[in-house]
Amino acid sequence: MPRFHFAWPMAMLIFVIGCGGDGRSKVTGSVQYQGQPVKAGVISFIEEGAMAAAGGSAINDGKYEIPGEAGLKPGKYSVSISAPDNKSKAAAAEAMPGMSGPPPKETLPAKYNAKTELKAEVKAGGKNVFDFDLK
Repeated sequence: MPRFHFAWPMAMLIFVIGCGGDGRSKVTGSVQYQGQPVKAGVISFIEEGAMAAAGGSAINDGKYEIPGEAGLKPGKYSVSISAPDNKSKAAAAEAMPGMSGPPPKETLPAKYNAKTELKAEVKAGGKNVFDFDLK
């Protein structure tokens, strides 16, 4: 029986260390376009070589945050930032109630979203603050 008493604490220690999380990190930052905070939009982080976003967040008044529990794993990412013109969609909805019209017009150049040139590298245990000053 003495072996069991020694093995049990060791097994618990290994379990706790092994379950320390999946390495996801909180990611925060700001987004400006032509010197002004992006009022509303979406930021997406796409792992290099992947087709779909690994994580993302809404942008509100130039700020975004991806909480740790839904955060990003360490690695290199392409970053897509979209800020649709919601005024054009609202005007279309008023003109034709109940009908969906064309998607809202994108206010940012394609080099920041559809053909993004933006990059970020998430580091384990790092602060992971990525500010984007778009021109």
